[in-house]
Amino acid sequence: MRILVLALLCAPLAAAGAPENDPFARDLLVLTGWFEGEFDNEEQRWFQADPRSNTPEDERHVRVHATHRRIDAPDFGEHVFYVEEYTENDPEQVYRQRLVIFSTGAGADGIRMQQGFFHEPERFLGAQRDPSVFDGLAEADVFFLDQCDVFWKRVAGQFQGGMLPKACVFGEGEVRRYAVHDLYLSATKYWRVDSTFLVADDSLHIGMPADEPFELRRVKRFTCGITFDPRGPETQEITDLPLHSQGGSADVSRERDGQEFTLLMRDKEYPYYSTRPDFIYFSIRRKGELASVVFTVNDPDSRSLAVNTGDLVAYCYRDGYEFRESLEELTLADGRR
Repeated sequence: MRILVLALLCAPLAAAGAPENDPFARDLLVLTGWFEGEFDNEEQRWFQADPRSNTPEDERHVRVHATHRRIDAPDFGEHVFYVEEYTENDPEQVYRQRLVIFSTGAGADGIRMQQGFFHEPERFLGAQRDPSVFDGLAEADVFFLDQCDVFWKRVAGQFQGGMLPKACVFGEGEVRRYAVHDLYLSATKYWRVDSTFLVADDSLHIGMPADEPFELRRVKRFTCGITFDPRGPETQEITDLPLHSQGGSADVSRERDGQEFTLLMRDKEYPYYSTRPDFIYFSIRRKGELASVVFTVNDPDSRSLAVNTGDLVAYCYRDGYEFRESLEELTLADGRR
């Protein structure tokens, strides 16, 4: 999958707000609330790699981690996001950066999502961690692809979005192609078809077939720690390890012998269980090994996790957890609305 940067004219920017009689005003608030956050398709990758799924190697999706950070950019609109995505669990492999603007009104039959491209994308790498990078963002910093907007509508308990059929066309000659960008968003899941097809014969050019979406799930963020030899004379404590629930991992080293361990967390919807298939799995492994030294399986809404072997103690607390707040308050602090 590639970033397609074409020197096309900028599309008009979205209006800042929606009028009071806008029938999509409420949906706009819900949609943008759900859009904000982090998403990862590690669970999809895990299932496709399992021999029981019978998924051929060349049909498996790459792993994608997406961060959608709401930013203050009043010149572009009221609901503006910075989107950054990386592949294969490697934050250095950034393959997508977008300025995303949501709006309604002006005769639109639904919610419009514009996708802006940066003239100098390297200026904004990692900006989801420091949104002040966007202070002073100007129209000259971004361009938009004509006819490549996504239009959203609520369908039952989720939102469905897509481009107008064969409207987003670019390229020349034999590689003239059109984009398909179909999106499905709920409070916890973000599924996406993101491919291009040749205009000449509708054959797949780049990406996955139109009926095989990337199945990303919302990330829950945790802060973890591990203590080696808690009862010994030379206790080693490591704290403030960030971990997320969609296959997040962190490597640590035990000083007394140099042994490396991996903390791993998975928020699973196990496809082979018919009862209690949803859970958070937290494990400690020797680095590079599949077997766990110790693990725990907990309720998916767990706010704290811990394991203890005697030689090591590890724990994780969900970000925003202060021991006294309700689960509803914690959910809002975690970014899910």
